[in-house]
Amino acid sequence: MSKNPKEVLELLQRGEELFLPHISIDNVIFGYENDSLYVLLLEIVEDKWMLPGGFIERQEPLDQAAVRILNERTGLNKVYLKQFYTFGDPNRSFPTEMEQLFLKIGIPWDKDLWISQRFISVGYYALVHMAMTRPTAGFFSLRHQWFRLDALPELLLDHKEIVEAALQKFRADLQVDPVAFHLLPQKFTMPELHRVYETVLGRQMDRSRFQKKMLGYAVFERLEERREGVPHKRPYLYSYKLPANK
Repeated sequence: MSKNPKEVLELLQRGEELFLPHISIDNVIFGYENDSLYVLLLEIVEDKWMLPGGFIERQEPLDQAAVRILNERTGLNKVYLKQFYTFGDPNRSFPTEMEQLFLKIGIPWDKDLWISQRFISVGYYALVHMAMTRPTAGFFSLRHQWFRLDALPELLLDHKEIVEAALQKFRADLQVDPVAFHLLPQKFTMPELHRVYETVLGRQMDRSRFQKKMLGYAVFERLEERREGVPHKRPYLYSYKLPANK
């Protein structure tokens, strides 16, 4: 969070000039570690958590705004990012929480400010390799933290609903596209990818059938390297094979 009240005040005063009114972006950023799925959250006021999001600049394409916001929160540029739903409940505003935040940083609160009005939110979900991220808090947030998906804190607004919708879309996408590899390092084994799938889908999968299905996509390249330091047979490493036109 900015420590300079003047910067916050300037944003409040010029926000309607800089950003599109009544529309925002919320990114559900998924990570994976030790057979658990994680979500990156921001603490806006003490014990009040929400998804990393932001506003769309006046002349900025929607997808470009989502990429920018993701980069600001994770430090990553080339990330799997997909728009999945638009949330437009008429109660999508949080004046009470914003008032608490501004009181903490010494900024007078005005209930008629643009930022306290109803916002429609466009939801995106992202898949990242957690070890490669450099998370940072946002302009209005206190800190950031990765939370296990099955142990999320209380979330503001409808952000729990947004996370659940993102997970359902992620699961549906896995039926036709093996995008879960984006949660792993650049080089991975089929058993590692298998565990990611089981974690995301929440069910066990036959290992031999799984590998046959993955190789059937013809997007993974088996390397000559093998995974070292494993107790049994050393499995081959694989990487994603970019299409010829990329």
